Order: sequence, then structure tokens, then C-alpha cells
Amino acid sequence: MQNTKIIISLFAICILFSANKANAQWTVIDPSNIAQSIVNNSKSLVQETSTAQNMIKNFQETVKIYQQAKKYYDALQSVNNLVRDARKVQQTILMLGNISGYYVNNFQKMLT
Repeated sequence: MQNTKIIISLFAICILFSANKANAQWTVIDPSNIAQSIVNNSKSLVQETSTAQNMIKNFQETVKIYQQAKKYYDALQSVNNLVRDARKVQQTILMLGNISGYYVNNFQKMLT
């Protein structure tokens, strides 16, 4: 019985000392996860760069289309101004024709 008490006492002492013992843990690193993360980030960066380049190309095309449309509009505006001026000239000539007709008719009346 005496031996049993000693064994239980030693066992209890071992448990007490082992419960207070601090153990350091090793840092767990997964190199394959880090490598995959780098690959995924690189692919994402390439895709975002490609998207940005496409947006720039689309904007440049939009600028070209705008410039062509502006040239066309300016040409139409100049033709419109030319037609407006031609109508003014036409109206002026018609007025001069009418005035000349009145002058000729009134001059003939005066002669008679």
C-alpha cells in the first residue's frame, strides 16, 4: 500500500509539473499556398492591365469617331451657311428685278 501511495504521489507531481510547462509551437507555412497566391495575384494583375488597355483603346476610338463627326458637322454647317447666303443673294436679285420692273413700267408711263 505504501508503494501505491508513492506511485500515486509521483504521478500527481508529474501531472502538476507537466501542466505548467509551456511549449513553443512551430510556425506553420504552406509554401504551395503562398506560391498559388502569387500566381493568382499575377494573373489578376495581367487581366486588370489588359482591361485598362482595352478601355484606353476604346476611348481613343471614341475620340476618333467624335472628331470625324465634328468634321462632318462643320462641313454641313458651312454648306448651310452657304445655302443661307445663296438664298439672301437670290432674294436680293429678285428684289432688284422687281425694282427694275417697277422702274421700267413707271418710266414708260411717264413717257406716254
